[in-house]
Amino acid sequence: MALNLVAKNQQTIQDKTAPSASVLGVAYQIWGVEKVRCKKCRKDIPDESLYCLFCGTKQVKEKKKALKRANGTGTVYKLRGRRKRPWAAAKNKVVIGYYETKTAALEALNRLTGRSLDERYNMTFTDVFEAWKVEHYKEITNAGRASYNRAFDVFSPLHKKKFRDLRTADFQAVLDPYMKQSHSTVSKHKQLITQMSSWAIREELLTTNFASFVKLPENKKKEKDIFSDADIEKLEADGSDTAKIVLMLIYTGMRIGELFSLPLSDYHETYVIGGEKTAAGRNRVIPIKPEGRAYFRYFANLSEGELLLSGYRGQKIPNNFRKRDYYPLLDKLGIAKKTPHATRHTYASRARRAGMAPEVLQKILGHSDYSTTANIYVHTDIEELIKAVEG
Repeated sequence: MALNLVAKNQQTIQDKTAPSASVLGVAYQIWGVEKVRCKKCRKDIPDESLYCLFCGTKQVKEKKKALKRANGTGTVYKLRGRRKRPWAAAKNKVVIGYYETKTAALEALNRLTGRSLDERYNMTFTDVFEAWKVEHYKEITNAGRASYNRAFDVFSPLHKKKFRDLRTADFQAVLDPYMKQSHSTVSKHKQLITQMSSWAIREELLTTNFASFVKLPENKKKEKDIFSDADIEKLEADGSDTAKIVLMLIYTGMRIGELFSLPLSDYHETYVIGGEKTAAGRNRVIPIKPEGRAYFRYFANLSEGELLLSGYRGQKIPNNFRKRDYYPLLDKLGIAKKTPHATRHTYASRARRAGMAPEVLQKILGHSDYSTTANIYVHTDIEELIKAVEG
């Protein structure tokens, strides 16, 4: 029978009949009771004692209960099961997010202090788009803005719905009718909702980017058309102003929009300063190949305003030029139909065949990554492949 001092120590204190320290010490040794020192009076007491036999100080520290949050400030609770984000934060019966730690969930609620849940967490698709574009549209060109505006129109069935309620299936249902379009077109639509969702996560409207799981049509890479040497000879021989513009594109690698918006002041005989789209593409030095300098000089002398091509008598808006001037010219010359962008592909392929350094070609075309230049714009014909293996 062991001396059960641990169980009786509290009663001993109440009876005020506690034995002396020396007597207890002998008893501990006889019965093999482990001793510890009291946190307050430092006297020896049995191990695992709840209270000190001498001064009555409690020996086990109680775990403090979390303070109750004030009414209307929300609540945090832990979900059952094994979860990556088990802590839920909710306010007014609306779950605002799921978090890995309780602290993160509490911080999310604290950030809501003084903010109306109705105004913030009930933002519609349109509300999120308007808030997102204020920030994003500062960094892109007019062409980029127009592209996102078209994508926004595609999602018109979702415009009035609460953004935090939308899931992958909602986005996919809108995009499914467009699956017969090109991968790049549908990809642009997905890019909009993905970026909007990223913004919503940053603003704590969402915890998951459901748009990122949307499926796109198969990306079938088609070899881009380029102008052959025979095609270029036909353009040279034609001599029309439209043909001159096509040759200007071929001899600089400029985009059609870049050329038509080029200020006369940025023309410098052997090169121009221009560009659009990305940061790497804007305000870049674009050399003019010797074969194309006469055409630039021609339009510089013909100019009637601030733009280099202001003196051109045809269509000056790129889309109209493409339909009314460019394609009719190809038909007239017997050149297989190809988009104006083929002039850019032609420039890149001819430059690589001539041995231009990859990093130089990348800068001229205005790409931030050479893989874009190599994978999309550089073309290799059959004869070149055969020569490569024959040495």
